[in-house]
Parts: sequence; C-alpha cells; structure tokens
Amino acid sequence: MNIHNTNRIPPDQSQSVSHFPETTSIGVQDGPLAVISAALKAARRHKLAVAVWVVFCIGCAALYTVTATPFYTATAVLLLEPRRPVGSGSSDGALMPSLDVGRAESELQVLRSERLLANVFNSLQLANNPEFGPPEAESPKEPGPGASELSGLRTAPPSTAAILQQRKFENFAERFTVRRVGQSYVVEVSYTSRDPNLARRVANAAVSAYLLQSIAAKADAAKNGAEFLQGRVNALASQARSAAAAVTEGTLPDAPTPDADARVIGAALQPLKPSAPRKTLILGLGAMIGLVGGFLAVALLQAFDRRIRTPQDLVQRAGIPCLAVMPEVLRKTAEGRRETVDLRNVNAPWFLNVKFSTGVRDLRTSIQLALSARGHDSDCVIALVGCTPRTGTTLIGLSLARLLQEGGRTARLIDTNIHGAGTFFLTPDSKAGVGASLADLIINPSHLALAKFVDFGGVSVLPSRSPYTAVGTGISLSSSVFQSVIDQMRRGGYVILDLPPLSVSAESRVAARRADVVVIVAEAGRTTVDELSDAVNGLIGAGANVIGAVLNRA
Repeated sequence: MNIHNTNRIPPDQSQSVSHFPETTSIGVQDGPLAVISAALKAARRHKLAVAVWVVFCIGCAALYTVTATPFYTATAVLLLEPRRPVGSGSSDGALMPSLDVGRAESELQVLRSERLLANVFNSLQLANNPEFGPPEAESPKEPGPGASELSGLRTAPPSTAAILQQRKFENFAERFTVRRVGQSYVVEVSYTSRDPNLARRVANAAVSAYLLQSIAAKADAAKNGAEFLQGRVNALASQARSAAAAVTEGTLPDAPTPDADARVIGAALQPLKPSAPRKTLILGLGAMIGLVGGFLAVALLQAFDRRIRTPQDLVQRAGIPCLAVMPEVLRKTAEGRRETVDLRNVNAPWFLNVKFSTGVRDLRTSIQLALSARGHDSDCVIALVGCTPRTGTTLIGLSLARLLQEGGRTARLIDTNIHGAGTFFLTPDSKAGVGASLADLIINPSHLALAKFVDFGGVSVLPSRSPYTAVGTGISLSSSVFQSVIDQMRRGGYVILDLPPLSVSAESRVAARRADVVVIVAEAGRTTVDELSDAVNGLIGAGANVIGAVLNRA
C-alpha cells in the first residue's frame, strides 16, 4: 500500500484536548503571582483609561474642595480639679482631692448635657441665626385632623414654631463636641461653624456655662447650709455673675473663678483657617479612589475578558501549548486598517524583524519536534488554520516555507481558500493557463502533472483559484482529488496548507486531517478562549493532529 494514498490520521482515532502534554511550563507563573502579574499587565494595557479615570477622580475631589462650604473649629481647654467643701474659704483646704475617673466621665456628660447647651443657645440668641435654620423644603407643615380629633379626643399638637425651634437647637448641638485628652483630666470643648467668630463664641460660652453651673450649685449649697457665711456667699455670687455675663457674651469670665470644679487653661481663639473640608485629605482620597476604582475596573474587565492576549492565556485558560509568539509587523493606516503588503518582496520589513524571525524559528523547531515524535522528518504536510479571518496564516506560512528552504529543504505552500474572498494576492496571472490553481487541479485531476506554481519571494505557491473565475459549489477539499494533490506535492518536500478560517468554512476540519501536524493561529487581543477551544475540539474530533497554537500580533 502506498502510504501517500492514506490519511495521515485515521478518522476513527478521535482525540480530545487532553492529548496535549502537560502545559504548565517553567516560564508560566501560577498561583497568586500569576493573578498579580495578569492584573499588572491588564493595567498596562488600559493605562490610558486608568490615568484618565484617576485624573477625573482627582478633578472631582478638587472641584468639591473649591465649591464646598468651609467650616471652622474653635477649641477651649478645661482642666478638671478636685472638688472642695463649700465651707472652705480658700484653695488651701487640707482635704485630699476627690477627683477620680468616674467623676471625670460624669463631668464630660455634664458638658454634653442638653441643659448646658440650651443655656448657651439661648444666651447667644442663636435661634435667629440662619445657619441653624432648616431648609424651606424641610419646614414642618401644619398638622391636619388626626384620628383622635375626628373621634372627639382633641389633643394639642406641637406648634410649628416649637418644632422649628427644636430643629434649630438640634442642628446647633450636632456641631458641639467634648473630648477627654487621653486618660488625663484635660477636656477639649470644640465647636464647628461656618462663621469662625461664632465657633469661638460658642466654645467659650460653653466653658463659661459649665463654670457658672458649678459655681451656682456651690452658692445654693452655701445659702442652705448650716454654716452661713455672708462673705462666702458674696464671693460665690460675684463669680456666678461673671460666669453668666461670659456666657451671654460668648467669652470667658473676667473675674477669677477659684471655687469652680474646673479651671480654664486655654481659651477658644477665632480660627484662622477652616477645619473642613480638608483639601489635602480629600485630594488624596480622590486619588486613592481613582487608583482603586481603576484597578477594580481593570480586574473586572480582565475577569470577563475572554480574549487571548499572552502565551500564558493559551496555556492556562485554553490548555493549549504555545509554539511561538509573533509580533505585529504590519503598520496600520489612518483608517485603522493594516497596510497592503507585497508578499513577493524578498526584502520585506518583517523578515528583518528580530522578534518575528525568532517566532518563525520557534515554530519550525516545535513542528520538527512534533514530527520527530511521530517518526516523520521529511516530506510532511503542515496545516495552518485560524479561528477567524485575517489571523495571519498566509504570512506565517510563507515565512515558515522560506525558513525551511534556507535550511536546505524544499517547501511549497498551497492556498486552500477556494470559496472564500481571501488572499487574492496569492493568485496566478490570468494567462497562466491550465493547472495554475488548486481549483483547476480538483476540477481536472489529469492536470496534476501540469501544476504551475507562483513564485513569492523564492517560495513556490499553488493559489486557490484563478482570478476573476467563478468556482462551482461542487469543488470541495473533502474530495479524493485534493488528497491526490497533496500526495503529489509532498514528494518534493514539505507542503504547507494555508487553510480557510474555521469560522468561515467547515471544510478546514476535513482538510486538516490530511496533514501530519496542525497549527492553530490565534490573533492576540481578538481570538477568544471559546473560539480557540471550539477550534481545537472540532479539529481533534475530525481526527486532526493539533500540536499547539501560534500567538500572532502579540
């Protein structure tokens, strides 16, 4: 039996993707490092979009800092002191201080109490301050008749003025803060307002109200106590009047208040710069949100992106060995299309591209290793097929054939895209005569001995069909004549089949099983994992010997 008259792989020997060898190579990372590496590569691919997003977030933050209403914070500082008996006439009492942690926390609650804040609010007449007035949209409306009124049980609802007054007081109290400094007895009383002068007045008035409350309690105790000393009462009354006047004016007492349970160690000064918004913090937060949001968006795009971009994607996501990586060698025009090339040019720029030449050599080495493993080293058929149109199979096939010829081997390329509108640059002269294309040979098998090749830069090419010639639908790559053409060509050396894209023609699967090895060409950034998996499963299901894939235009 003539071995050239049989298929290289019997159709009943169906294979699956698992026939590939272990695809986890030394150069492919795995685990968390692979995730980080993929995220960084995705960020580099989308660096312009990430940069625009970060600038947008910083711009929004800057716009907010410019347009936001500034707030000022004034702080007064109190020092809590031990409580002395009411009857002691001086601060030189012999009793030990009676100040503990529990009392310190109690004094903080006194400072936060509604009674003290109401005293400050009313003394400074803040009810008329528009800063605390609710918007008109939030102003309470007059209540309508309720169920109790309809039933005859009339209850007095709160008046609109009372509700509005309560809301103003709540807005005032929300900006008042009291904080104990660490575990010490120093207390900071702060108030925040759009008006720096008002912030200072409220903070000082709150401190004065606290002193007044403490002194007033001692004055009442002195009047009602068993030891009634008129001089002591007069001193306490003087201190109380001074504290009350300070509350009304929003300042500290003019006279000393030695009988108070606290001592002012720092008056609230009018702030010179706003405490909010904090521009540096907001800008930094905007930049952080931009970076984090940009990376999260890139991560989501990477997670949902099914396109093959790197050799690692071929190995890890598709489970297919990467035989070679080809760079982009064709420049794009202003319309975004790749420029027209002359494949007959021996001095074409891609042949001088180091990365492209290295990729072709890697492909040749991978094919030779696969052929050696099958016991074939010459007169072999190599099929190149793409998942989608314009993946670059023709250019890779011509380059591979030229490299094989430079190594002393004979190589021919057959363009099998008979019915497609593909590579018209692989066409013979219209006056070439019979046997000038694959379609002519399939129609007239007697012309096999008269097969004519077109010279493309030193590579013999059999075009798929003659130009401007209609091809009948009866011509198929599954015919036995096509097998005879392959057998005739392979006697002179290597035969490279440039098959139609799998997404265009199902005949590619039939033609691929006639080759010794099949290489899938995937275009980086365009071919998806699903397309590649379907291509591999379809080819292997048809009996083709798929040895791996080439990542083109990476």
